[in-house]
Amino acid sequence: MKPWTPSFFLPVLVLVLLGGCSKASFYPLAGSVGGATIGSLGGPGAAAGGAALGWGVGEGAKLMEENKGLASKVKALSEGDVQKLVQQQLNEEMDNGFFDSMLDEIYGFLKLCLVGVILWNVVPLIYTRYVHNKAQNK
Repeated sequence: MKPWTPSFFLPVLVLVLLGGCSKASFYPLAGSVGGATIGSLGGPGAAAGGAALGWGVGEGAKLMEENKGLASKVKALSEGDVQKLVQQQLNEEMDNGFFDSMLDEIYGFLKLCLVGVILWNVVPLIYTRYVHNKAQNK
């Protein structure tokens, strides 16, 4: 496969765009592919078993990556260290990826647009009703 053909770029594009923001989401996939590759040396049954074992190891690694701050949170909760909990929460918010922060900004902009559209439609209705009532009273 030549590197300048579309068939080369399609899998790369899928991995980049649909991969998510965390590398931990690739661990089960990588584990199952690696397990199936090693298991294929023993035949189809060993490949299926290797894929299942590799997926389990990858899923475990994913969970460990996602919950790496859990032990320190539990320790801070049990000791009643509020300052440490606040600092951990701030660090987690700062660790959000580029895409998460961009999505937050886009959602904020869309909320402002929604408020603008509602005001654009409601304010003329209220003003028209006010003018109508004023003309009717005269």
